[in-house]
Amino acid sequence: MFFKSSLEDRVEKAKTNSDEMNNLIEEYKPFIASTIQKRTGRFLKYGYDDELTIGMLAFKESIESFDKSKGKFLNFAKHVINLRMIDYYRKTKREGNVVSLEVINQQDDESTIDIGAAKAIEEYEKERENEARKLEIFQYKKELNDWQIEFSDLVKVSPKQEKLRNLYKDVAKLIIENRELLDILISRKRLPIKEIENHTGIHRKKLERGRIYIISLVIVMKGDYNYLKEYVNWR
Repeated sequence: MFFKSSLEDRVEKAKTNSDEMNNLIEEYKPFIASTIQKRTGRFLKYGYDDELTIGMLAFKESIESFDKSKGKFLNFAKHVINLRMIDYYRKTKREGNVVSLEVINQQDDESTIDIGAAKAIEEYEKERENEARKLEIFQYKKELNDWQIEFSDLVKVSPKQEKLRNLYKDVAKLIIENRELLDILISRKRLPIKEIENHTGIHRKKLERGRIYIISLVIVMKGDYNYLKEYVNWR
């Protein structure tokens, strides 16, 4: 059985294979043109408009800079192309007229390219991180619903006093670290108040008031919620 290589795999190959590099640039000329035309708002033609040549250079730069562990290549390439176009139009505005590609190439050096790639990577990382946060919150809301807890409830039940918040965090940690308490919580879908009271001496009424907050903390701690864990600040 033959498996078709993903675009990201081809990009990795193109870094050390000039034929694959040229093939990718040729195949994705329509993508390059579309990305630039959306920014310029006008039709562009290869061989006539410097913007498209800059776009191809930016696409090549994207291939050379891309890290496939960070996501989809085309999203990254779009950032680099847009950044290059911004640089181009800034130079054009500074000169007061349309400057030639040759002049632009003379003005650019490796440090400029590195800075441009770094900016594009930073923007791409921010976008990817925001998407990951959204997905994480969506999954968290879904898991809370399984416990009959609404996400909006957390704002209402969150203790205003830092001392009480820290107390509930300690209770959540105790549950995570104590297999018996965790099993009761998971299997019965209820906070094991009596058992926690026996372990900690905390009055059951105080535990009952913090039930939703404590359960929501346990869900974060035992789940794959890296961003939410940072937000909680476990001390």
